Amino acid sequence: MGNAELRTGPLEVNGASAVSTDALRYAPRAVKPRPLILVNGYHLKAYELYYQAPVSGFRLDEPELRRLVGQCLPAAEDPLEHRAGFVITHFARDGSYLLLSRWYGGNMLKHALFEITESGGGWQIKSLGSTGIVACVWELQIIAFERQAWVSKAMTHDGREGSLRQYLNTVLEGSV
Repeated sequence: MGNAELRTGPLEVNGASAVSTDALRYAPRAVKPRPLILVNGYHLKAYELYYQAPVSGFRLDEPELRRLVGQCLPAAEDPLEHRAGFVITHFARDGSYLLLSRWYGGNMLKHALFEITESGGGWQIKSLGSTGIVACVWELQIIAFERQAWVSKAMTHDGREGSLRQYLNTVLEGSV
């Protein structure tokens, strides 16, 4: 690797801290699976992830979640779409986010990130695709779980009948 020197220390930009200390503090967050939803021909596992203690029930009702996902998920027309995936709604320290992921071509994951905000007229959604952000460390734990579930349930069984149902029935619950 040549003579490059690894510099360690606080994350800084021009001598000033680039992020708050809260952003660099890890604490487990609660994740709750929701019932499976069907949107535009896709069967999606749904999760809610919470910075603070979760509410009883779910923060976003099912019709509102389906409406938000429907705004950013095209109909499943491509034959390489497996019409299966997952959605994460994260009520985070710095805002609320919706992550939409779907399996494609046997071993690939299509992914999109959105910011959601609640106003008097209900929830609004805005793409964060231009930021280049994929996910935070807590969301990545759910994505890693979903990757393992896809491999062990769908891919290990060569996509045979029942493997998709097994994948859809495998959910994460607890803390990440």
